[in-house]
Amino acid sequence: MDWDAAVTERNAVLAQLAGLIDTSTAHWPAPSELNQMLGNHLPVRFIDDNDFAALNCYYEQAVAQGMVPTRAANWHDFFGAVIWALYPETKALLNRLHMVDIQAHGLRQRTPRRDRITHFDECGMVLAVTDKAEIEPWLREHQWQLLFLDQRHRWGKSWQPFVFGHALYEQALAPFIGMTAKCVIVEMADDFFTLPLAERYAMLDARLAVELEQSALFDQPRPLRPLPMLGIPGWWPANEDAVFYDNQDYFRPRRNR
Repeated sequence: MDWDAAVTERNAVLAQLAGLIDTSTAHWPAPSELNQMLGNHLPVRFIDDNDFAALNCYYEQAVAQGMVPTRAANWHDFFGAVIWALYPETKALLNRLHMVDIQAHGLRQRTPRRDRITHFDECGMVLAVTDKAEIEPWLREHQWQLLFLDQRHRWGKSWQPFVFGHALYEQALAPFIGMTAKCVIVEMADDFFTLPLAERYAMLDARLAVELEQSALFDQPRPLRPLPMLGIPGWWPANEDAVFYDNQDYFRPRRNR
């Protein structure tokens, strides 16, 4: 797919990045350019395929050395770099957890914990709320009508979703019914929700990294909650009609286990 300098104007999902990154360049930014655009404050730098090959190691091992392999002219890797810029502490934590398991079990034996980490890394969303105990059971029980219709007024205010998985932004280049994030809920103080956007990301990243590590979330089976992305108010035009939420192939009832 060609480079699009107006990528944040395509739809409301990608518009979440507006004002946070500069996409005005007329061409695909090379990894070296991404370092200038995004990387001045980061614990890593982005490297191209040749530099990665010269390391003669696996991806996670390269990141542990402070280098993120980044393919040129590739939306998946571009959004991966963007997520590093927005969540440097959490991204570094996830790679450290990968490395702990790699050192304990080797590269070829992929542990369930590493699978869960990767799932969040690719498709994760962070839902910042004022009261985690209130919303968590609704999300767990797939109470979509309550979440998206009855409580619609709270989205964008005391409930704010933040994309974490770079694969979600790649999917948003061509949105489709079925786009589903894997959600972690983080409770934030009331004043968080009125901060400038860049400050919210910095605060959220710090809180998220601490909570993921202290809770050992990825040691737990099924730690992530599904969240149909196009149901989020303001993120998809069709959800202005309540009938949109009647689609149970997308807004699936919770299965009894």
